[in-house]
Amino acid sequence: TYVRFALSHDGEHFLHEPQKFRIDQFSSVEEALISFMGPEQFDPLSITDILIAKSDRNHWIVEQESIRAIFPVSKIIKVNDFAANALGLMNVATHDLVHIGGVRILPDTGLPMAVIGPGTGLGLAYILPGKYVQRTHGGHMLPALVTPEQIALFDELQSFKKDKTTPIYEDALSGDGLLNIYKVLCRRHHLDCEYTDTHHLMDAGRNNPVACQALKYYHEILGLFAHQVLAFGYSYGALFLTGGITDKLIGYDLFDKETFFKSLYQQNVPIVLHDVKSTPVFWVKDEFISLRGLLRESILQES
Repeated sequence: TYVRFALSHDGEHFLHEPQKFRIDQFSSVEEALISFMGPEQFDPLSITDILIAKSDRNHWIVEQESIRAIFPVSKIIKVNDFAANALGLMNVATHDLVHIGGVRILPDTGLPMAVIGPGTGLGLAYILPGKYVQRTHGGHMLPALVTPEQIALFDELQSFKKDKTTPIYEDALSGDGLLNIYKVLCRRHHLDCEYTDTHHLMDAGRNNPVACQALKYYHEILGLFAHQVLAFGYSYGALFLTGGITDKLIGYDLFDKETFFKSLYQQNVPIVLHDVKSTPVFWVKDEFISLRGLLRESILQES
């Protein structure tokens, strides 16, 4: 939905506060770069490295040749968008973390840690001891559904997909996913949809019973996903929640901690339940954490 930019002289600090623009304002990455760099009045020859964190959902074509037509000496380094998120969290400031649950209140860097982020899609990455990032395919995995209601919901969510692929967590845990849950519930109750996009739903739907039910389903499924992420990755060092939808839910005071943690703390065998409950869960306040990850990547490229 958004593209974020920042400049750095030394690869360690931002020159100015990062900026954010809607992607639909631009037809290409080159156009977006020109729009950002125009007011900065930099010599194009002074731009030596351009690091780009890009998801597969963004259809901009990023090519060295076309960008060098604008910045002739630049080198393009492409990083998976959620890997950049995880890289940024390696040196995150404690004031950018909000502890929302878990017995421990600080990350344990001696254990793997997980980062999940619902936004345009559903991102997932692991931070392993030694500050190594394991990228993944995010929410493109079969959901471990528990109740008949959850199974029925995902069956109905398939009607919104044109590619006929298997049900995946991202069908529910994304911006479109939340809106589609709401649409499914409206359809069940033979109601017209009052909200046409996810932000409108979160902004105006807090007292709408169908929107509230959609949010409850969303947090229930988010808890299931998080449980799998922790147990499969043995990532009990920390769970970091990022992403545009998470930021909006918390900003609107709509993050349903009760439902999320009830679903996260599945009645598993004692050792697993103990480890999951011990894992500190944080909301990452810094919306530019992936840009900070790109700074770290620039240092790694030079070393």
